[in-house]
Amino acid sequence: MKLNQIFSSHMVLAENLPIRIFGSGSGTAEISFLGETVSVRSEGDFWEAELSAREAGGPYELEVTLDGSRSVLTDVFVGKVFLMAGQSNAEFRLCDTNTSRELYKTDPGLRNYFVSRPWIPEEPLSPKDGWAPADRDGIDAWSALGYLAGRSLRTETGAAVGVISCYQGASVIEAWLPKSIADGARLPDSEVYIDHWYPDFTVWNANAAIYDTMLSAIMPFAVNKVVWYQGESDTTVQEAAIYDKSVAALFDCIRGLQRNDALEFVLVQIADYDHRKENDPAGWRGIQEAQERAAAADPRVKLVRSADVCESSMIHPVTKNALAERIAAALTK
Repeated sequence: MKLNQIFSSHMVLAENLPIRIFGSGSGTAEISFLGETVSVRSEGDFWEAELSAREAGGPYELEVTLDGSRSVLTDVFVGKVFLMAGQSNAEFRLCDTNTSRELYKTDPGLRNYFVSRPWIPEEPLSPKDGWAPADRDGIDAWSALGYLAGRSLRTETGAAVGVISCYQGASVIEAWLPKSIADGARLPDSEVYIDHWYPDFTVWNANAAIYDTMLSAIMPFAVNKVVWYQGESDTTVQEAAIYDKSVAALFDCIRGLQRNDALEFVLVQIADYDHRKENDPAGWRGIQEAQERAAAADPRVKLVRSADVCESSMIHPVTKNALAERIAAALTK
């Protein structure tokens, strides 16, 4: 039996939600946490033990015994956990922004877990690092928005904050959807943006590629909220006409994986980008409007506007601080 890679020392478990510990293989598992012990027997390839929801606090120890082999995860906190998902502006590294290094802070209460991308075998930040506490000398490659929003959330709440970084630059929404839905949403190549079929991107932009290898790999690890920042790779008029439905389907799929119909999403509206707005204004604005429709149709979705606080001269705005503050505010409401 094996424990899923997302479980390690220094992890942050989501407050006020059932704590699910899971992994692969058949056999017997026993999990002990804060005086509660749960035992399960698995006859298949997946096992799961569910523990009671807890309020924020720590540090704690979590004991795992798999087929008689005992291990102890230390420095475990319960706090606010959010999933940072999307494409390159969600991934955009802190070191590539104009954020002053004076704002790089060591904070052991802010921790990040980086979901593995199988098409980048030499990725510098990956599950092998476990839950990495924020160290000012080691956060350059963190998601800028993940770090800055997490830092603000820490300041606002005082609780431990866990960021699950699950992103891929130039990813299309069909890659994030399960195949049964993605197959029905995929438009002909002539009607979609080039990123769908550009040779360098096809490894992750096949229907359900990210859903199958990244999203599913960390479920059903509970999160308090999800930040979704994607859409720059879906900017044709035809895609814009259906993007709100695809986003709604994705959010419902994640709620299903989380077993939490009340799960809230922070939907970051893509920023203005002069070049694309000049060459395909209807498509670019169409995605922004589709994101507005998606948020208006679901009270569990909060729209965060980025256009007025980000540069429009580049597709990857280097100013992220103000946008991160807006995301953090949406996460605390």
